[in-house]
Amino acid sequence: MILKDAGALAQHLRKQEGEIVGCLADTGFLYALAYEDDRLFEEANDVLEVLSDFHVPIYANVISRLEFIDLIFRKQVTTGAIRIYESIDGSTKHKNLFNLLKNIRDQDTAHRNQGLSYKVDENRLKRLRQEFETATGFSSWKAFCQQYVGDLLVNEWRYLEDDFDLNFVEILEGQLSEHFNAPLYWADMVKIMAESGMRGPDAMIVNLFSKSKFPLLITTDFDFETCLSATTANQTDKTILIL
Repeated sequence: MILKDAGALAQHLRKQEGEIVGCLADTGFLYALAYEDDRLFEEANDVLEVLSDFHVPIYANVISRLEFIDLIFRKQVTTGAIRIYESIDGSTKHKNLFNLLKNIRDQDTAHRNQGLSYKVDENRLKRLRQEFETATGFSSWKAFCQQYVGDLLVNEWRYLEDDFDLNFVEILEGQLSEHFNAPLYWADMVKIMAESGMRGPDAMIVNLFSKSKFPLLITTDFDFETCLSATTANQTDKTILIL
């Protein structure tokens, strides 16, 4: 079954009998919960309220946890870069650094105008580090990280995980746990990648969800609809909420 919003989720949960063991969440949903500039912030938090009302715990796998932390990190770097840009005189001799900071600011503004949340990509992140080091040495990049990331990353990550009351599932190759009906194998994940064209982290979620006891997956990625519909075709107890 495919659901599209918090209202549909609430109706679905009212029909369930007994306790719901939990739902599996992907990185997109977790990020949408956390940041007001994400286009799905309100919808995601409506869903969180429904889950709380029905006492449904949220679970994520370790890859989603890492991706979530990485998004928090890149968002903080973006914010720091914009603040540095706003404090630099345009006549600075470090033109490459200034232009890159301006580009990040402009990208953030353009995304906000479209109702989207912007985070520096890997290419800009590497260029930013290189330009800081070229302009004023490695110590200036470290100083930037300490001021605009540093303890902020650890504190925000911990706060968000606690605020969402996140739980995490880890399982070894071929092993079983209380949350799974069948063991997980890397070969199964690779097969999903090969057949569906999904990235590894997404294929891992598909494999995990299809073999788990979780009846619900919450995602912001429409790619899951087709792939999971095929993978869980014979599992009538599986529901996907796609925001």
